[in-house]
Amino acid sequence: MSAPPGEAAESREEQRWLWDTRPRTAAATATLVLLPHSGGSAQGYSDWARWLPSDVRVVAAQYPGRGARYGQTPATDIAALADPLAEVLAGLDTPVHVFGHSLGALVGFEVCWRLQRAGRPAAAFHPSAAAAAHVHRAASTSPTELTDDELLALLKERGGVPEDLLLEPDLMDLVMDACRTDMAVTDSYSYGGADRRLDCPVVAFGGDRDSAVPVDRLERWRELTTGTCEVHVLSGGHFYLHDHMATVTAVVRQHLKERRPL
Repeated sequence: MSAPPGEAAESREEQRWLWDTRPRTAAATATLVLLPHSGGSAQGYSDWARWLPSDVRVVAAQYPGRGARYGQTPATDIAALADPLAEVLAGLDTPVHVFGHSLGALVGFEVCWRLQRAGRPAAAFHPSAAAAAHVHRAASTSPTELTDDELLALLKERGGVPEDLLLEPDLMDLVMDACRTDMAVTDSYSYGGADRRLDCPVVAFGGDRDSAVPVDRLERWRELTTGTCEVHVLSGGHFYLHDHMATVTAVVRQHLKERRPL
């Protein structure tokens, strides 16, 4: 028997926006949502599932124009990502935990804010390698004004380009185009109001040598929640995460244990 039209539409939207990093099980008691950085895709989180309990559904957001949605028109602002993601996540039947890296952290804050306003607050929010939303600053030079060489140098400085990718010029062109588009989205972000604070726990992560996100601006996530806040500063730059998966996922696992009931 087929599902009612409304349910079918919801399922299609969920499949469009969320990629399951491992086979789903009926026993899932929580959902961890992973939001990619500029130029990133859902598949960049493919190895996270092995670090997390089997009763946690681990999904990564699929942005338009990336991965399985290649060819679709990319988002031009964060609302175009946060609005549909929040709508999909509000319909899930398990508590939702949100982790976002860089651009993904700003998207994550907006998703959590929308969930809260809808009466379906996130169980926890984990921003990574991002200044707190209310102190976010656009880059001094717009990514659209950077030459290819300048953009490549910036990506290398931040550590976001695998060495083997540098040997594939065609793929590198695609990555740089995606980064340029997403960095413009990040630069266009505006916090939009002093009253916008979350009521869920916030657990922030960052690198002590991240030239894009000084530690003092990472610490200011404390000001954006009425709940508890932890800030974990680890050794490394903007992509400190590559060297600290065990540490980061251990902290996330701890908060997954403290699940807020629906």
